[in-house]
Amino acid sequence: MQGHKLTVAYRGTDFSGWQRQTAKRTVQECIETALEKIWGAKISLQGSGRTDTGVHALGQVASFNAPRLHAATILQRALNANLARDVRIVKCRLVSPAFHARFDARGKTYRYLIWNRLVQDPFTLDTHWHVPRPLDLAAMRRAARLLLGRHDFASFTSNPGYERESTVRIMKRASVVRDGAEVVFHFSADGFLYRMVRNLVGALAKVGLGKITVDDFGKILRARSRSEAPATAPACGLYLMNVTYPPNRTYVTQGTSGTNIDPSVA
Repeated sequence: MQGHKLTVAYRGTDFSGWQRQTAKRTVQECIETALEKIWGAKISLQGSGRTDTGVHALGQVASFNAPRLHAATILQRALNANLARDVRIVKCRLVSPAFHARFDARGKTYRYLIWNRLVQDPFTLDTHWHVPRPLDLAAMRRAARLLLGRHDFASFTSNPGYERESTVRIMKRASVVRDGAEVVFHFSADGFLYRMVRNLVGALAKVGLGKITVDDFGKILRARSRSEAPATAPACGLYLMNVTYPPNRTYVTQGTSGTNIDPSVA
């Protein structure tokens, strides 16, 4: 069996999230259907994690094992030829069968977009959260800096419907910048909890609107209670940008029978 690693981009607007669900259109189901057409057999696809309904991705990672059929570039073209236009395989690598997109992941980066003008550009309706009132970016940045390092993020996670081992995560980046009408957030951490980014953005927006202070934000973080935090930001502004993995995974280079180390972590 040959391991395969896919980097996937999708517009989440018309998907009911990543994970396969009965009678619902999901990204996992779409890709597995394409794999079945190519291999003539059902193949189980593993994602690096779930994304909710309406959430987008530029760098979701998925893996599967199957008999080697094509070189990576040919498989990428074959998959895209059998996929809907709102999901694309942007990279394909042949990897060790031991590689697992979820269990081997060591970190993720998310982006969140707010359209911060009185009138929303209609072309951003499904890609940005519209916040028409002015935002105090300096206050939002001060609050975001409180997230850096190791914290218990229980205040910023929703109930996933299953037991979690821990709500402690290490936040490596939490930035807020303005680009014209856009307010852009980036969060990088060793892992994220269910709806964590959307909950963080919802609270940071309250800071920017003057509804809560930076000190209030810090108290919410330390409270470790979801009931203390503001409402969740909409799904439409959220993007999974990148998933990182250890650099020592062995990749099979197309066109050869040997192996080479591929430094790519996306």
